[in-house]
Amino acid sequence: MNENYRGRYVNMFLALLDITLVYVGYAATIWFYHVFSIPIKGPILDEVWLIVLSAPAFLCFYLIDLYKDWRRKSIHNLIYSVVLSMIVFSSFISIVSIWTPLLSFRKSFIIESFLIQTILLIGVRVGIWYVGKKLSGNKRVIIICEDEKMGLTLADKFLNHEKGWFEISGFLTLSNLVYLQEYVNKYDIFLLSPTISGQKKDDIVSICIKYGKEVFVVPQLSELFVQSSEAQQIDDMLVLSIKPPKFSRWHQIIKRMFDVIVSLILIIISSPFCLILFLLIPLTSKGPALYKQERIGLHGKTYWIYKFRSMIQDAEKRTGPVLAINGDTRITLIGKIIRATRLDELPQLFNVIKGEMSLVGPRPEREYFINQFKEKLPDYTFRLTVKPGITGLAQVLANYSTTVEDKLRFDLLYVRSYSFSLDLKILFQTLRVVIQRDQAQGVKEKSKTREQKLINKLEQNKVINH
Repeated sequence: MNENYRGRYVNMFLALLDITLVYVGYAATIWFYHVFSIPIKGPILDEVWLIVLSAPAFLCFYLIDLYKDWRRKSIHNLIYSVVLSMIVFSSFISIVSIWTPLLSFRKSFIIESFLIQTILLIGVRVGIWYVGKKLSGNKRVIIICEDEKMGLTLADKFLNHEKGWFEISGFLTLSNLVYLQEYVNKYDIFLLSPTISGQKKDDIVSICIKYGKEVFVVPQLSELFVQSSEAQQIDDMLVLSIKPPKFSRWHQIIKRMFDVIVSLILIIISSPFCLILFLLIPLTSKGPALYKQERIGLHGKTYWIYKFRSMIQDAEKRTGPVLAINGDTRITLIGKIIRATRLDELPQLFNVIKGEMSLVGPRPEREYFINQFKEKLPDYTFRLTVKPGITGLAQVLANYSTTVEDKLRFDLLYVRSYSFSLDLKILFQTLRVVIQRDQAQGVKEKSKTREQKLINKLEQNKVINH
């Protein structure tokens, strides 16, 4: 069966299962009330009403992206996503019950149901995750790369990943590629370095597929365009139509309307927090509460971005433009909190109202860094074909410390895959990132001790030596 169709059937099953568990949570709460003779208001005993109450849970779960393939993903992210989904869903039901007289049940009913439903959903989802890990985990991985340095970089990604899914078995350099057929049956997955291209990549993939082995390919930036291409026919010739990455006029109108409406709502909601920060930041460190910085926006146009100050005043006066690193001493005490919770980004809502930014899009960068990035990554300018955003696909799937090239892959994937529902998903998943906080950590400094530990780990796993 085609993998896409199989995934749809799995997601349909999960959606029905989730709605059923939400329904069971409501029923269990009502049963609890009956056992202890607690009065219940409204028609909540009616099974039809229980189904009506349970059905919207699917939309919340969809927006938090609970229906993606969670195999090989972090169990912590899964749990956070379930809890956040239930918080959003329960909040929605609470608001609806206030405006709907027919749903005038006990105030504690939603809280008690929330606890039971969340426990049920976490238990079932984690159980499914562990079954998947048992069936598909501990895959032995060989990294095919140019040299040991690149191999260590890629191996570090696997060692930072959720434990138990992959086991790095070693490297196979291009100079020793003749040994591939000797090892292809001994291991499960072969990862290709992103710098391998052309005929060599084709040959490696062909050999692995021939022997029924899974191949991981880090896509080159041009390959991301092929992914969203359209198949067409010219006479008896099949061609792939690849169009420049940009939003259609209709997408631009919808996105702009959504940006303005949501930004105004968020400005009103966040105004008390903004007022507190306006007073608190100058009291705890020298300098104003706000700072502005020139950034590059749509089509390379410059504009001033506004943020709450999270570093000491004139933080780059001596160093010049530098990225924040993990444990950066320039970050103030209040700054650590507002950076972790993304509260420092709130003033950018006014940039959105002005039309300089969007709620969702590639993060804006300074010209100093963009000029450096373009020297190494000529395709970097493609991310300037859309407005920069307060949050984006790279922010919810990657980390602050993720490399520029890896972030660019996410940004280009967003531009090529844009839809209104994708923007909604990214906004809701930003809430999970804010709660988890670890993704806001600065760039990690390279450590020789860490590199040596990685080498030792690979030696324990019997690295291929030739």
